Amino acid sequence: MNFLIISTLALISYLTLDIIFNDYFWKINIDFTVLLQNNTFPGEKLMFQFFSYVIQLPMLLGGLQFMLSSKKIESILYIFLCMFGFTSNGLLKNAYHQPRPYWVEDEIEGIGCNMEFGKPSGHAQTSVIIYYSYLFIFYPSTFIFNKVKVSDNQEKSNQDEPQNKKGLVIFLNILAFLCIIMTGLSRVFLGVHTIGQVSLGWIYGLYIVFNYQIYCHRFLLQYIKNQLQMSTEDNVRFQRMSVSISAMFIVVILMDITLLELNRKVFNQNEEEVNKWLYKITQCKHKEIGYYTKDHTKVLYNACFLNGTLFSFIFSFIQGCFFGQGSFNQLEYFSSMNQKNLTFKICRLFFYLPLLLPLPLLIIQTYNIYITAFLIVIFQLIQVHSSYFYLMLVYHYCISKYIENIQL
Repeated sequence: MNFLIISTLALISYLTLDIIFNDYFWKINIDFTVLLQNNTFPGEKLMFQFFSYVIQLPMLLGGLQFMLSSKKIESILYIFLCMFGFTSNGLLKNAYHQPRPYWVEDEIEGIGCNMEFGKPSGHAQTSVIIYYSYLFIFYPSTFIFNKVKVSDNQEKSNQDEPQNKKGLVIFLNILAFLCIIMTGLSRVFLGVHTIGQVSLGWIYGLYIVFNYQIYCHRFLLQYIKNQLQMSTEDNVRFQRMSVSISAMFIVVILMDITLLELNRKVFNQNEEEVNKWLYKITQCKHKEIGYYTKDHTKVLYNACFLNGTLFSFIFSFIQGCFFGQGSFNQLEYFSSMNQKNLTFKICRLFFYLPLLLPLPLLIIQTYNIYITAFLIVIFQLIQVHSSYFYLMLVYHYCISKYIENIQL
């Protein structure tokens, strides 16, 4: 627990400094951002926009890992951690409720048009989580910080993991570091974050990813694998995990609602200031029709609130496993897939496509934030539960009936 204590004290110290030097960070950011935006070289805007959007790629790679590799549980935990990053950032932004620089400073051009609050930077925070957690979850030898021994079986499993060459380890860590730095700089260049907002996002991201990696990952990985390999006579699976996640889900939702209502009724009551922010957002979104009001679900505290509801994905998955009573044996799966030919492996991917059919429902928006949030939570509950039963029943039946005997 030494690292947890030290990292928590370091976080508190930085938060204190951030409060003290908040105005200073804001002032130097104006000059720095104006300098960047007024002295561009060919392709600079495209480069920064690339790094601003490319952090979505590792999430897609995590989904491909789930479909193509035997590391199903690792893939799910990776997606969980990314979702937790988005959720926690939504809560933090509503707690800080600080505007973005292009809303306030006329000298700064809003090249990016993000519409929720700006502090801490969600891209900076989640880039740390997404890039570094991808390395230590899918390529364990690239990370050396986890000292927690879960069990002899887990220790043996870790020894069996292929060890990457030292040069590759160094390259992957440097690449992740550069992507994180460039993501932060891109947010400043686009006018959507200050230096202080970006650095605070990095600090929160480091705190989450290191403590998760050291204290949680190996335990959760082994625990879930053990639960999924229980005999069919057992009536209860994931009981403790289900209760814990359910309790966390309730706490997160209560915090999310509290912060939303505080912002709606207590903070940011300067109507002239809020209207100025909304006008700048509308200007930035000049290709869209209409004027954004504070009741729109995509702006200010409403957008942060919806990000906070993403925790329902984690809750839905655990509940789906609990009620579905499924099982997964990684060694058996790996052995079985090694015996399949290439045509089989390609054809089976098409049977994942029905899982994407409900995704368009996510674009449903209303002008009541609670109705929209309710629809999102219900969608995720239905999506995860239906996906779980689809994979356990329909997918398994289709694979065995239609492509099991395909020859190359």
